[in-house]
Amino acid sequence: MTERELIKLEATIRNKMKDIKEQRVSLKDSGIGGLMNSLKKVDEALYEKIMPDYKKMVTDYNIFK
Repeated sequence: MTERELIKLEATIRNKMKDIKEQRVSLKDSGIGGLMNSLKKVDEALYEKIMPDYKKMVTDYNIFK
């Protein structure tokens, strides 16, 4: 995966997190889990950087409606 594709993947994940926080889409319907798994395979350091924000989003927002 090129650097450009990695940046695009990170932006996609962050946009989906924003949509989930604003309850435009549910966690299940967003497909963010698959993207996070892809990111972990490609760049573990970036995955570790995003993971705390992801966990905070899951616990702080009532996304399991």
